[in-house]
Amino acid sequence: MKVLIVDDSVVYRSAIKMALAQSSLCETVDTANNGKAALDKLKTAQYDIVTLDIEMPVMDGVEAIQEIRKINKEIPIIVFSAQNNHAASKALRALENGASDIVKKIEGSGDISENLKMIQSELLPRFKALVENSKKTKNKTAAAGPVNKDTKAYLKKSKPQFLGIGSSTGGPDTLKSIISKIKHIHVPIFIVQHMPPVFTTQLAKALDKITHYTVVEAANNMQVQKDHIYIAPGDYHMRVVKAENGYLIRLDQSEKVCFVRPAVDVLFKSMSETFSDKPIACLVLTGMGSDGAQGSQYIKSKGGTVLIQDESSSIVWGMPKAVFEINAYDDILHLDQIPEIIDLLS
Repeated sequence: MKVLIVDDSVVYRSAIKMALAQSSLCETVDTANNGKAALDKLKTAQYDIVTLDIEMPVMDGVEAIQEIRKINKEIPIIVFSAQNNHAASKALRALENGASDIVKKIEGSGDISENLKMIQSELLPRFKALVENSKKTKNKTAAAGPVNKDTKAYLKKSKPQFLGIGSSTGGPDTLKSIISKIKHIHVPIFIVQHMPPVFTTQLAKALDKITHYTVVEAANNMQVQKDHIYIAPGDYHMRVVKAENGYLIRLDQSEKVCFVRPAVDVLFKSMSETFSDKPIACLVLTGMGSDGAQGSQYIKSKGGTVLIQDESSSIVWGMPKAVFEINAYDDILHLDQIPEIIDLLS
C-alpha cells in the first residue's frame, strides 16, 4: 500500500507515519504539508490512499479534494478534522466533494503516543477497508434493476410504521442521496450514522435542507412524531421507548457496542422491543464492521423487514455484508432502489 499523508502539522504527519510503520500495512509513505503540495505529488506519483487535513494553508482540504477528484476519481481520501462546528461543516463539504470518510483529531494534543493510539484504532481499519474496496473490480455505476416484486407486495401489505437506518463509512453522502428523493413517507425514521459529536449536528442540518420532512439531531426525551427523521447524536446510543401518549427517544452513554457509540445494534434492538406489536422495518447501508447485524436479527425475530444495501453501490460493503452472511435480511437493494422502497412506508 502506498500512502500520501497531507497535513500542516508535523505531529500528525509523524504519528501517522509511525502507526503505518508499526502496522506493516504500507510499503511507501509520502507526505505533504498542504493541499497544493499534495496535488503536485498526485500528478507525478501513484498512491493507494490519501489522508488529508481539513484546515491547511495555501490550499485547504475541501479545495484539495475538488482538485484531486479532477485527476483521480477513485483514490480513497480520509479527512482529518477538528471537532468544532466550523470544521465539521467543512468536513461534510469534503464528503460531498468526494472524501471517503472522516476521522476527528485529538484537540490540543501534541503527544505523539496519544495520537498514535487514536490512529491505530480509528485510521488503520479504514485504510484496510477502503483500499481493499477500491481495488475490487466492481461497477459502482451499474443501473439498478426493478425492485423485487415480492418485497414491494409485502411492504404494501404489512405497512411498517417505523423505520430504522444504520450507516457508517460512505453513509453521509448515501443518506443525502436517499433522503433528498423520498416523497411520501408518514412514518418516523431513526438513523444511526457513525460520526463524532458536532458532526452529527451538522449532518442533521444538512439533511434537513434537502427534504420537506423535518430532520433533527435527537435529544433525550424528545417526542417521536410522524414525518420526522431523527439522527442519533455522536457519542450517544439512541433508543425508543413507550410513553403515556406515544413514544420517546432516550439517549445514553452506556458501554460501546461493536466498538462504537452510537450503535445501530442498540437502536434496532430497542425498536424490536418497543414496537414488538407493530410492523417495523430496518435498512443497513454502507459501512465498515458488523454493527447492525445482531440488531437485524432482533428485528427479524419480531417479524420485521430487514433490507440491506448491495455491494455494487456501497462505499464499503461491511455492515450490509455482516447481515447478509447471517441471512438476517429480506432483500438486497441498490442505492437507486432505496427511495422507492421507503416511499412504500406511507
